[in-house]
Amino acid sequence: MTSRSLIATLALLPRVLTAQNVAEVQVAPPSVTIRVGERTGLLATAFDRIGNVIPTVRLIWSSNNVNIAKVDNNGTVTGVSNGVAIIEARAGARRGQAAIQVVGGAGPVPPPPPGAPAPPPPPPPGPDPYGGQPPGSGPAAALRLEPGVIYLLPSENSRVSPRALKEDGSAAAPVNVNWTSLRTDVASVDQSGNVVALAPGQGTIQATAPGGLTATAPVVVQQADFTVREAGVGTPLMLSPGEVDTLHVIVAAQNNRTVNPLVLQWASNDQSVARVSLAGVVTAAGPGKATLSVSGLLQNKSIEVSVHKVVDKLSVRPPRVPDVSVPLTGAAKFDAQALTADNTPVPEAPLRWSVADPAIASFDPQTGMLTGRAVGKTQLTVKGPGTGLAVTWTINVIAGSVRFVQPRVGIGLNQRHTLHANYADDQGNVLGAATNLTWSTDNPPVTTVGEDGTVAGAGYGHARVTATAPGGKTAAADIYVVGEIVVASSRAGQGKFQLYSAERSNLAQLSKLTPPTDTASANDPAFSPDGSRIAFVTQRDGNPEIYVMNADGTGVTRVTNDPQVDGRPTFTADGQSIVFHSSRPAGKQEIWAVNLDGTGLTQLTRDSINFSPAVSPDGQTIAYVSVRDKNYDIWLMGRDGSNQRAFTRTLQQKESEPHFLRDGTLVYLVERKDGNRTVQQVVRADLTTGSTTPMTGTDLAIASFAISPSGDLVALVVNAEPQNRRNPAYKVYMQPVSSGTPVPMPTTGSEQMITPTFRP
Repeated sequence: MTSRSLIATLALLPRVLTAQNVAEVQVAPPSVTIRVGERTGLLATAFDRIGNVIPTVRLIWSSNNVNIAKVDNNGTVTGVSNGVAIIEARAGARRGQAAIQVVGGAGPVPPPPPGAPAPPPPPPPGPDPYGGQPPGSGPAAALRLEPGVIYLLPSENSRVSPRALKEDGSAAAPVNVNWTSLRTDVASVDQSGNVVALAPGQGTIQATAPGGLTATAPVVVQQADFTVREAGVGTPLMLSPGEVDTLHVIVAAQNNRTVNPLVLQWASNDQSVARVSLAGVVTAAGPGKATLSVSGLLQNKSIEVSVHKVVDKLSVRPPRVPDVSVPLTGAAKFDAQALTADNTPVPEAPLRWSVADPAIASFDPQTGMLTGRAVGKTQLTVKGPGTGLAVTWTINVIAGSVRFVQPRVGIGLNQRHTLHANYADDQGNVLGAATNLTWSTDNPPVTTVGEDGTVAGAGYGHARVTATAPGGKTAAADIYVVGEIVVASSRAGQGKFQLYSAERSNLAQLSKLTPPTDTASANDPAFSPDGSRIAFVTQRDGNPEIYVMNADGTGVTRVTNDPQVDGRPTFTADGQSIVFHSSRPAGKQEIWAVNLDGTGLTQLTRDSINFSPAVSPDGQTIAYVSVRDKNYDIWLMGRDGSNQRAFTRTLQQKESEPHFLRDGTLVYLVERKDGNRTVQQVVRADLTTGSTTPMTGTDLAIASFAISPSGDLVALVVNAEPQNRRNPAYKVYMQPVSSGTPVPMPTTGSEQMITPTFRP
């Protein structure tokens, strides 16, 4: 090697080593728009691994399309023809890029024919003194910089643009600006307004224009992490096949500002799932999971991407029908499910819901509930991720009628009950729960009502509670307030029993149910399941028949009509029929059923002697007393008389008076010999096992009884003079089941009480 070549090699050595130490190259500004023939300057900066600027490195400039834009060795770009070109500055293996958009001319110039001499290059221009300034007119009175504050990470660059303003704030004619950095150790600025962050700290750049106009902008350089805004905590970015989304890199410590995507580099670890461009535009290529990574400004971050399976169809509820009626202020449930071609659910597939006219109806995608806002028609649409994946319902918001779930209710004093109502269309079809109702009562001394439809018993009697819908339609419920206990008492005299009510807290205070002018006899009362009606036996037409009245004693209606004796009525679970015993047609007691209006009379039993029916709370079972071989046993059967079977078969004792508790437990009266005594006792029995548990003692001569629905209180009909069987004196005793001594209901003189019953 000659001495001259050695010297040349040594001279080049520092630059080669310098290029090898370059960690990153940035070009500022990263994107520029120029016109054909216009020139602009780009600034390329090289940084080492710790973010320091390397001022001595030599950068090589190039254009990927010189027919659109060309660049000289100083980074000056010249617009040649319309289009976009990428200008690159390279130092060794490191490179930075800027996108140049050229406008205002013809298409790209075709290459010259072979052999044509190339025109001489133009002289390198200097920076445009008016670059980045909008057009204006008139002299400038003030100068402003945009942005007003520059936030940067070390080694990042940004361009600041001056604005020449007139006194009224409008744009003045562009001015020649001279740029200065007041903290050159923190940030530098060139004469095009390109700011480069050199080291953490706070600096200031200053722009000076002729006439003494100046403007400054603080430069804040922080060593802060950037993040991908779309990256969820512990959850991947969900995309649909073929979907395109843009990822944004932000710096949270700098007011969540967005980092210019052209200073970053993106990559995907699985191009078959997700592809990403230099600008952070991600395209979902196929089902699966991929990791996207972004690097730049000496940082690296990643984001997980999940692409769901291809959705082929939508399964929706309600099914597609011409119209879906929704009551005004009411709600309807809608649901949609994305499915693959083989009907596999794709729960992660996004579904987009929309209402054509939100003034008529609103929809909550989280709950799937559509709410009617105004009377009229609109459309609800759900769209899936794919072409043609859409379902539309026509929504008809109507002023629906109000229909009570329980239009009749019986309650006690100070008892509360919440009324529930539904909206229904003109055909009576239920549309949904009624909301936003206005409530009122026509008899506040009897019943009060709250804003939520809760009624409370204030005094004995009847009240009508009205619910008014927003559309103006109304419905009324009949509320009857009656005592907890109803008994037949002879206190009115003339040897006739009539019906009275009382409270367990005040047994001495009896209230006559029927009007004072009603002197007909009545006994065997039984409440309907809703407590609003009472069935009873009366001889007001000369023969014991079944009648029904409202719980306040009004609306007395005859149900049965036969010369033979009818008795012991009990309601079915739906309150629409009555089961009773009757001696029709030939004097032998059997179990019968009849509708409240007297129609549908049906005989349920036909053999032996059967009486005293009781219906289970679910309405599926009827218990009754059957006399076979001179023995009284409890039998069971279906509500239609099917599957008749013995529940008890005891020759040493008699079972009678069956009653069901609210929980379905059967309670009845047992009479047996105890030494030389005949004793009676109320027991409860498990229908499944048949095991029994005593509920009362054996000290009283119990003829019959009633029990509260919860089973906590027993009303015992007792012969107060057991030795006098020919002329018994019946009293009603109240006994708590858990403990306590039976307490008689107070009577006067020769008054007797029989056939008690409890309100549901």
